Amino acid sequence: MGKRWTVLSVALGCWLGAGFANADVSPYTNVEAYSALADAAEGFPRQYFRSSNIVAPVFQVNFWDHNAVDDAPYIFLGSVYGHMQAGPMIIDARDLSLVYADQRYENTYTSEVQTINGTNYLTFWEGFHTRGHANGYCLLFDEHYHLKYNVSAQGLNGALADMHEMEVTDAGTVIFSTYFNIPYDLSPVGGPVEALLMDSGFQEVDVATNQVLFNWAASDHFSISDSLAAPDARYGVGPDSGFDFFHINSIKKTSAGNYLISSRHLSMLALIDGVDGHPIWTLGGKRNQFTDLSGGRATSLGWQHDARFHNNESHITLFDNHGEYTGKCQNKCNTRGLHLEIDPSALTVKVVSEYYHPEQIDSGAMGGYQKLNNGNVLLAWGHTPGFVEYTDDGRTVMDVQRGKIGSSNIDDMFAYRVHKTHWTGRPKWPPNMAMDAPHGTAQDATIYLSWNGATDIFKWSIFSSNDPLNISDYGNLQTEAKRTGFETSIFLGPNSTSRYVGAAAVDKQGNVLGSSLVYDMQTGQPVLLKSAINSVQPPKTKFYPKTLSSAGVVGGGVVAVLAVFGLYMFRRRKCLHRDPESARYKPLANVD
Repeated sequence: MGKRWTVLSVALGCWLGAGFANADVSPYTNVEAYSALADAAEGFPRQYFRSSNIVAPVFQVNFWDHNAVDDAPYIFLGSVYGHMQAGPMIIDARDLSLVYADQRYENTYTSEVQTINGTNYLTFWEGFHTRGHANGYCLLFDEHYHLKYNVSAQGLNGALADMHEMEVTDAGTVIFSTYFNIPYDLSPVGGPVEALLMDSGFQEVDVATNQVLFNWAASDHFSISDSLAAPDARYGVGPDSGFDFFHINSIKKTSAGNYLISSRHLSMLALIDGVDGHPIWTLGGKRNQFTDLSGGRATSLGWQHDARFHNNESHITLFDNHGEYTGKCQNKCNTRGLHLEIDPSALTVKVVSEYYHPEQIDSGAMGGYQKLNNGNVLLAWGHTPGFVEYTDDGRTVMDVQRGKIGSSNIDDMFAYRVHKTHWTGRPKWPPNMAMDAPHGTAQDATIYLSWNGATDIFKWSIFSSNDPLNISDYGNLQTEAKRTGFETSIFLGPNSTSRYVGAAAVDKQGNVLGSSLVYDMQTGQPVLLKSAINSVQPPKTKFYPKTLSSAGVVGGGVVAVLAVFGLYMFRRRKCLHRDPESARYKPLANVD
């Protein structure tokens, strides 16, 4: 009876004996208060945690129709916080709490899930930014956040992969943008004869070997006179940097092996031949070849980003900045998410859909467009630091800021591209724990728990004991609390005076995803022992009946029917006279 009551009391204590509170800062819903927070935080609304040194964003939610948004569980960003470190971020789409951040990099601009041979990878570019382009590396991490592949540009006199594009193909290749200086005569556009041109292009490389499979440069196929930019400091010209006449910012490989590219400074999309690199067609800009069936609205794209094919490559989506101005719309709004339908044989194009910012904001740089699985559209608003989800017909269903909008741009506070999709993260490192322990024990202590990168956490289970070696025993389960953000705080209450604690992250099915080290409440530090909590379920009791005596055989001359009947009567009489206690099933010791 004593053991049964112990199990019952532990189970009740899990739900009745503890209070818990959200350790995260919830998203703001008052834009004036949020703007004040941003001003007080040097333009970077952020929060800190007890159990981790990760810096997380604080969001402003202007509108959110939870029933109408796409149900993909995670939002992917690239984060840069001014002088602070940058890295990829995964956000829980249900509550906008942080799930993962790796902030050891100088710059990252976006992150997303991409697939090679059926395996998902967290992918992003990292490196150093200068004058509108960058040099760095394309990284692919597996579900354990182990770096599996690292590729960059080859043969460009030291120039590395640029940050604007990192496209992974199912064939196991990576396509990225490139920027590199070459000597060039700029006199056709009013520049010096002996000058530098900041050429741009792309490479496709094998992800495993970094072998270059295709290399393309804009200056081989386009004239500097096609550019809408001027050869001055606004467009790259400096002591050691040339005129950025083309400014490639997206590349997407087609099923036929060609490449859809976007040139910001030509305000043009082009389909590039995958064999010799010549432009098969051009859409927009000075060399536009398409007839606009929408009265000029389809071919008037400008300074755009993130062009992608859809629907058997008969549709194109892109983020059309439509200018270089960032701020409140003047007269009318220009920046838009743009969905086009093209006929590449007839060379016609028409507008299918346009999506404008619900706060009447234009964005002069960066930006991204994602078509979601339920038909919704997710726009990242670039230098207007936020993202907006729309229904296919243009109704806003989610409007989120990660910084102030409608004012002067703050360097590095942006939403270049934002992606919403599925991901499973299973980090090999253990969950982190911090604590306030006024008595040096679990009594009246508050535990702070986080596990950077782990997905699918539904609740936390806390175990406490005076024996650090056996903390995982079910009888040591003290309390449980649902995950309430990146960091969940749990008040343990007055009932336990144990010195050591451990914690397990548990999914909705009750499975342990991982467990912490054992922590000493007197020091607040781990004792470098794994808590080894593999289950948070009550021990499974196994039952075996006592061995019964065999009935004697009557005699060799008794017929078989009488023998069976006698055996039945013998066993029935034994059962009727057996001691009830001796008849009970005796459970074996619990085996994990």
